[in-house]
Amino acid sequence: MPVALFDAEGKLAIDEALDRGEAVVLPTPSPLAYVVAAKTAAAVNLARERPHNHPVATWEPRLDRLAPHLALDEMERRRLGWLLAVERVTVLAPQARDAAAPSWIAPAASYGMALLFGVAWEPIAWLLERHAPLFVSSANRAGAPPAVDLRQAVADLGPEVWVLDGDSLRDRARPHAPTTTLRFVPGRGWEIHRRGIQDALRATAGRGDYLADVLSRADAALLRTPLPRRQDGRGGRHARRSRTSDRAGPVGLARSHRPRSGAA
Repeated sequence: MPVALFDAEGKLAIDEALDRGEAVVLPTPSPLAYVVAAKTAAAVNLARERPHNHPVATWEPRLDRLAPHLALDEMERRRLGWLLAVERVTVLAPQARDAAAPSWIAPAASYGMALLFGVAWEPIAWLLERHAPLFVSSANRAGAPPAVDLRQAVADLGPEVWVLDGDSLRDRARPHAPTTTLRFVPGRGWEIHRRGIQDALRATAGRGDYLADVLSRADAALLRTPLPRRQDGRGGRHARRSRTSDRAGPVGLARSHRPRSGAA
């Protein structure tokens, strides 16, 4: 597998690979795992050895481009922006019934919900400015654990995919794993769809309900004071954990200097 260093030559190699329509593996900020990204969903799925039409996430850090195509009111759009950019979770959001929805949302959509990834990180800002929106998924073959460092990405994704080495920019002493995924369900509110690194770190610290906490922090950041709280103590409109998340249990954490074992 070709490895691109985080210098001018390496950035050019990644840039040219994306222009050719290839998938590339990119670092994201700690404590998130590496990701595989491309200009088409098919290229992402080819790199992961999955069917070409398997759902992937859309990576678009500019909320003003996403918002017109989502069935969210103004407050929920603002929460979405904070969750994607600050908390760096992945989000399933309801699509607007919009015949003009762009083609870059379609591969991320299923049953009226769009899977959104919005991480903006200064070391890769140049790439997103030039190529976003991209399609993105975890950096691993189907069924293998997600890569949390360069060595794991190189070992798992074969010789055809360029990898941008970002290990020196990440805190390798911390646990790393894929993101928590939240979803917004009209009439019910925010729920945990899939457990990941954000809620796992909170659970490890013994600090209680992640969903209630993250919504309260979002409201405090956006409004400077939380929205009125209900009797159950949660801020904002009604939200509850999904049955899927309750069954899933805590996510496994991996330290980036130690390989993980087991299925993803």
